Amino acid sequence: MKRLFVLIVIFGLFLTGCSVTNLNGKNIDDIVNTILVKKSKLKNTNFDGYSYYTPRGLYFINKNDYNSILRDNSNNYYYMYTDVVSYYHKIEKTYKENADAYYSKTIKNKDKFGYIEINKEDTYYFIELMYNYTKIEAYVKEKNLDDALTNICTILSSVKYNDKVLATTVGENELSYKEETFNIFKTKKKATDFLDYVKEYDNVSKDKKDEDNLKIEENE
Repeated sequence: MKRLFVLIVIFGLFLTGCSVTNLNGKNIDDIVNTILVKKSKLKNTNFDGYSYYTPRGLYFINKNDYNSILRDNSNNYYYMYTDVVSYYHKIEKTYKENADAYYSKTIKNKDKFGYIEINKEDTYYFIELMYNYTKIEAYVKEKNLDDALTNICTILSSVKYNDKVLATTVGENELSYKEETFNIFKTKKKATDFLDYVKEYDNVSKDKKDEDNLKIEENE
């Protein structure tokens, strides 16, 4: 009996140490359910019409009104795009879960919706996560997968829109958004475009921190 108990304990410890693959996505589910769908009041990054929280350890490489690129301490890049036009018009499109993906799931939380799709490419994982009209993409190794998902979910859970401001910036300037080509409702499935985009910033020093992000850290 004693030997059986020891075996059960060892087996339990073995399970808790398994990778995301062996758990069939359970770790990903846990991150999404405990971080993404929880209401966040954190905020340290502001733009016209919306705001969100940038976690410590993430630094802006490029930042403008609706799309930004960030990097973490493990040198992983994140591309973020906020579709204020789709939000303003409350556009909704369904996501078809991809059976061929490493992980694919529709996200629905009251009036907010989105999806997560992860595709494996050699030893890397291409993450596409859209929630509440903002999409973030990342390309990371397996050892960084949980941390990257935590960062992405933390940001997306905190996105808040200012309807009064957007009524002016979007409502009165509708034509200026007609040529937008980035579609948050469509998955790319491969990281080709994402990698081409971040190559533009390879000459930026890894030790350099964006001044705006330094202010963020000081004001938390």
